[in-house]
Amino acid sequence: MLWTGAVNRLHGWGGPHRLIAFLTYLCGLALVALPVAVAWRMLTDEGVRNPFTSGGGIEVYAWSCAIIGALSLAVKLWVESRRYDRTVLVDWKTERRDVVRAIGAKPLEGAFAKLLDWFPGNEAATLAIDRKRLAVPRLPAELEGLTIAHISDLHMTGRVGAKYFDYVADQVNSLRPDVIAITGDLIEKEACWPWLESSLCRLCAPLGVYFILGNHDDFIDAARTRKLLADAGLVCLSGRWVRADWNGAAVLVGGNELPWMAPAASLAELPPRRAGGGDFRLVLCHTPDQFAWCRGADADLALAGHTHGGQVQLPLFGPVASPSLYGTRYACGVFRRGDTVLHVTRGVAGLTPLRWRCPPEIALLELTARSR
Repeated sequence: MLWTGAVNRLHGWGGPHRLIAFLTYLCGLALVALPVAVAWRMLTDEGVRNPFTSGGGIEVYAWSCAIIGALSLAVKLWVESRRYDRTVLVDWKTERRDVVRAIGAKPLEGAFAKLLDWFPGNEAATLAIDRKRLAVPRLPAELEGLTIAHISDLHMTGRVGAKYFDYVADQVNSLRPDVIAITGDLIEKEACWPWLESSLCRLCAPLGVYFILGNHDDFIDAARTRKLLADAGLVCLSGRWVRADWNGAAVLVGGNELPWMAPAASLAELPPRRAGGGDFRLVLCHTPDQFAWCRGADADLALAGHTHGGQVQLPLFGPVASPSLYGTRYACGVFRRGDTVLHVTRGVAGLTPLRWRCPPEIALLELTARSR
């Protein structure tokens, strides 16, 4: 709990990628080396038989681990009981898709990905269609029943083959959503740029396909990625608001790629809310850490990714690893603060193709003004 908590928060920080990677390796080293060092002292030093009473750094470390571990376990149970706000999540149905059968082979490529495929119960080569009905407090009557397909975190690197992402695009289009929203971490290898044409560039929805980028998109030329998608007709929301008319309702759609790529859409450009109404506001942000910013924008609905649902979820305790300043609090789920609803998707892939009790997800969100 101590070291995974530190790594979670490191990866929620917008600092230099190489520094974060270096500090992550140090945390991994500490996780392994410190207990071994303590055990060695207990075996070789007669004065150290109980680490909790040994004095010095060993006692501090032992008590820190015990206290942080106990508190974290208690907090985890509380967090998991509130991951899906049932006043917002009116209904939820899941359908599994057999990706291997659909594309004729497992989509995992390379020795590392194929090695992980041997992990019992690995769901990296599966896909879930999660149909969720969300109660949005200030939803205009014109948008009752509006559907948004929310996808995120494709991480095109070559470890998951191109056919998988083509299949994801086929599945999204087959759902016939009114709107498609893509919340970043799309591609991080230049060799995968051609893959966009046969996958994301084919997405279509009558009210628009909107996208932002994430921190991994900045590993290569993010401007080129934006241009490739925009040239295909997708609407880039990087650091801006776009006005739209959806079924006769005035809508503002904005993008937030903080803390990695500034600026976010300017709050100064937002018109004041009229009593009892105003534009419906939808925000695409890469990380759920921007929830407070979304509330500052008085957003009605915010969509985020980045955390992959933790990729591995333990029974009862849920996700343990989640790249967020809030740890696993917003690893995935449906949340509400005031009149702002946040949906965090598990994403459709990942840099490390390992999933356990946390399958890749295409979320089809149906909006309603009616709660339970």
